[in-house]
Amino acid sequence: MPEIYDDFLSKEQWEPIRDLICGDNFPWYWTEHVLNEDREDEHPILCDPMNNFQFFHEMYHHNLSTSNQLFNLSPILDGLNLRSLVRVKANLNVRTEEIVRHGFHTDFDYDGCTTSIFYCNTNDGYTEFEDGTKVESVENRLITFPTQMMHSGTTCTNSKSRIIININYF
Repeated sequence: MPEIYDDFLSKEQWEPIRDLICGDNFPWYWTEHVLNEDREDEHPILCDPMNNFQFFHEMYHHNLSTSNQLFNLSPILDGLNLRSLVRVKANLNVRTEEIVRHGFHTDFDYDGCTTSIFYCNTNDGYTEFEDGTKVESVENRLITFPTQMMHSGTTCTNSKSRIIININYF
């Protein structure tokens, strides 16, 4: 089961990150898919293909910093017991009329790798695990689980967006 840490950061650490990630000037990029249709045999898509999209901002990927925004997340990264980063990526899912579950997947297939999800805003979206466990999106909450654990993100209905930061690491 995921470990849940509410109020992960102090108010002084959290508010600048929230203001940055949830603000008007943070650069978001479009991707045609939350789950890759090419891997549907491994990770079936649960939603209408028209809802299989999101905005993202990748900050680190396999030994390469891909954004100057990574530095701004140091309070989160410093709070993790990590030896080596694999990927850091922010995801933004826009509001939908009904909650959309995208589909169960694993982030990477690396033994001993950990995933942490940091929730940037409170809304009625959630992270669901294959066993039915749901973790609600609550700002300044961090959950941690083995990267190979199947999980699915969702959209939300009561906020303009659901914003999370996904961190994969050893």
